[in-house]
Amino acid sequence: MKNYLLEDTAVQQSRLANYCRTGVLEPIKGLTENRVGNYRRLVYNVIDDTLQTAFPLTYNLLTEEEWDETVNQFFSNHACQSTSVWKMPYEFYQYIEETDTKLKSIYPFLTELLLFEWMEIELYMMEDMQFPEVEISGNFESKAILFNPEFKLMQLSYPVHQKNPNKIIETDKGEYFLLMFRDKLSGAIQFVNLSLFYAWLTEKIHVSQKPLKNILSEGADLFGIDYESLLNNSISFLSELKTKSFILGFRK
Repeated sequence: MKNYLLEDTAVQQSRLANYCRTGVLEPIKGLTENRVGNYRRLVYNVIDDTLQTAFPLTYNLLTEEEWDETVNQFFSNHACQSTSVWKMPYEFYQYIEETDTKLKSIYPFLTELLLFEWMEIELYMMEDMQFPEVEISGNFESKAILFNPEFKLMQLSYPVHQKNPNKIIETDKGEYFLLMFRDKLSGAIQFVNLSLFYAWLTEKIHVSQKPLKNILSEGADLFGIDYESLLNNSISFLSELKTKSFILGFRK
């Protein structure tokens, strides 16, 4: 991008921006030094407030000292790339994931907690997707099932979506699956806990766009469960998803 500022002006602006980030003050022409601290305080407060709002569970998990130190390190060391303030928390998540911070040994589920909280924001803020035309009524076994397209499936190693983070312990480590989707009418984000089988089934329905009878034939071999048992359990599960308006209907 072409820079239309005079070189000297660009230098002064860059120095002020660096000061706001790092607190290290280089000479800036026309600066009133006893007031410059206000600039950094105001900018830092925007960053801190945005992150607290985006990650309330993480904010409540960390001590005040841990939070302040981490946000200050992020603000000082990370050059944010996004021009949208609401996207900045994702860069905070990336920063923690890529940084060798002692917090990850204290809270081994920290990056998953941050990602879980970010995914709710991403779903809520995502651009509207086109919803398919559907038949409201149909047979789950023989008709292709159509989902609300505004959803995410997450696989987690810790129950960050189920337990207060302050109560998560090492023995909680395992396999957890979560369906998140944006309600078409209210825009609210809905959460559905899934077993391994239901996570597999949800993904297969979405990707294959095939009727349930085709998918469960594969599932019976994969999970070692007879077809009729899988069918009955699947219809019960899918009926619940239809009640929650995640399943829109059936392909015409």
